[in-house]
Amino acid sequence: MTDKYRKKVHYKDLIATFDDVLILPGFTNFNPDEVDVSSSIGKYYFHLPIMSAAMDTVTEEEMAIKMALNGGLGVLHRNCSYERQLEMCRIVKRARSFVIDDVATISPNAPLTKAKFMMDNYNISGIVVVNDKEDKKVCGIFTKRDIPFLEKDMKNGVIKDYMTKDVISIKPGASREEALKILYESRKEKLPIIDDKGYLKGLITKKDLAPEFPLASKDEEGHLLCALALSPKFPESSHAQNLLKEIEKYVDMFFIDVADFYKKTDIEDTVKLMRFLESDFILGNIGTYQAAEHIITKCDFVEDQFIGLKVGMGSGSICTTSIQTGVGAPTLFATAQAADAIHDYNPKLSLIADGGFKNPGDIPKAIAAGADLVMSGHFFAGCTESPGLLDTIQGRKVKVYRGMGSTEARTSGYVSDRYGKGSKMLTEGVSDYVPYTGDLLGVLSTLKEGLINGMIYAGAGSIKKMRNAELGIVTPIGQREQKPHDLLGY
Repeated sequence: MTDKYRKKVHYKDLIATFDDVLILPGFTNFNPDEVDVSSSIGKYYFHLPIMSAAMDTVTEEEMAIKMALNGGLGVLHRNCSYERQLEMCRIVKRARSFVIDDVATISPNAPLTKAKFMMDNYNISGIVVVNDKEDKKVCGIFTKRDIPFLEKDMKNGVIKDYMTKDVISIKPGASREEALKILYESRKEKLPIIDDKGYLKGLITKKDLAPEFPLASKDEEGHLLCALALSPKFPESSHAQNLLKEIEKYVDMFFIDVADFYKKTDIEDTVKLMRFLESDFILGNIGTYQAAEHIITKCDFVEDQFIGLKVGMGSGSICTTSIQTGVGAPTLFATAQAADAIHDYNPKLSLIADGGFKNPGDIPKAIAAGADLVMSGHFFAGCTESPGLLDTIQGRKVKVYRGMGSTEARTSGYVSDRYGKGSKMLTEGVSDYVPYTGDLLGVLSTLKEGLINGMIYAGAGSIKKMRNAELGIVTPIGQREQKPHDLLGY
């Protein structure tokens, strides 16, 4: 048994957190533009090892799409109904891809109001029209441009009277270049894929062909990666089970989402979920070597689906678990603990450090302690793309940010099983405001630059080599010295 990572945070002496340590400088024998910050979870590759947290004021479809387009991952929250989760997952999966497989279709005899509802609900601008017969052959296309201006026509009209019947299409197996050429010459934005017999095989859109986001996190078919938080509790009703199966069609990774996963009931229920679903799972949260060792070696998880662990308990800026219960495991400490267990028992597993991040420099510290990727809510709650409410206080723009253990989050009824059973009256989080920080891209750029510069100073050209960087404990006086000091403004 080793303690490769735990030694870095003096685990026998104290429970260290980010402000308690500094990465020691290392010898740099590479150019700054050669730094590689890419990482992976199982078979999923990321150009940026950063995730937005599964919180209802942080990650819904807009944040998840933008995170994936910029090389990271946004984990959709579960504080809503299965119907709403399905809607979010569908939108993320359909947002960007070379070929859309799950094409929205409609009958030529359907009312115009149905088409408008589908466009609004699915966040799309066009629907392929297929006949009412069993063969479902393409007979037209209806887009927002075809919607009549007059309200009476909109109310009483049917699709066949307004659709474009002469459909410009492309054959299956065509290249990106061929599709771009047809779209350019026809001045169209949507290109149905239709085989020789007239059957619909997919859809290509102009925006999905543009190489606007070359670093996007995608699956094997070119769709954006989609991740969803999931309760370990197996759904009881057949209706809920069917909905979960439908959700899975759009999900690559499920993140088991509880404050403390190291519980017999949660583990057994998750085993049942894994056997019911086929997607990959990341399990968490946990905080110790013993918990990681038990989960890796003594549980009957489906081996191919168990791809990662998520660690950290009680250190988030809106989390009060440690204060309310006296129990916790700060993210840096938990990362070092779990990293050793993974190193000892299953190096194929990935490790995600979750919560407690305040500054860009905390990210390289987490990676030096053994993390493959990091997850944060605090960094992203103030972004334009977060679903938190935008407000103004004393002339300053702010956004609402709340912990999933707060009264406001838990009274919605969907995350009551995230915390200890029987603790409905005990809040383990707060709700407050964070400064509005603007577009996500600006925040991600700052975080990425902090990570890259930290790796350069540490002499690590890749995430893997960053794990060899040394961490040193900082005294309280040293912590004060790290910050601006002895100045009029500080």
